[in-house]
Amino acid sequence: MSAEHPTNPRDPATETYWRLLAVGLDPDKSEPDLYGLIYEGESDVPLMVDGRIVFFTDPKRAHELIERYGAALVADKIDVAKPFFWCDVAQALHFLSAGGIDTTASVVDAVNVLLGLVKACGTKLVDRRRRALYAIADYCTFNRDITKYLEEEGDYSSRELVDAVLWCVGAVVMKARIL
Repeated sequence: MSAEHPTNPRDPATETYWRLLAVGLDPDKSEPDLYGLIYEGESDVPLMVDGRIVFFTDPKRAHELIERYGAALVADKIDVAKPFFWCDVAQALHFLSAGGIDTTASVVDAVNVLLGLVKACGTKLVDRRRRALYAIADYCTFNRDITKYLEEEGDYSSRELVDAVLWCVGAVVMKARIL
């Protein structure tokens, strides 16, 4: 009997996906500025060409770019109709600068995406910045009150967190290719 037989369905935990990433940079825009593609599998990796992370401005190009540059990573499913991963850099920087209640989880989402992209670039993140980003991501996984972190509970200042996020953005931009 085949593993694909209805009595032996695939384990969703082992399925692989191509997923759409939305990146927000401009705080005055409601739509993402850039899109990327993430291969979600045993480890998550962005679509890359010649060692550079691929970004694009029209999400309708996702299928074409997967076919052209991502054919080596065969996915069980392609889920690119709408963004699955969000990296709203502008919103995350706002909360890390001013505090507030992050009801949309923009800080944890942006930090997690940026950490993954920096790792994919092969760029070494210095320990202090890495620890700061992991600390705020851990906190934001269970708490939305950024002000409380910045004023009472956190080990890192607003300035250190903003610096770490901006450093990651710069590292990713240096290893990006916009198609």
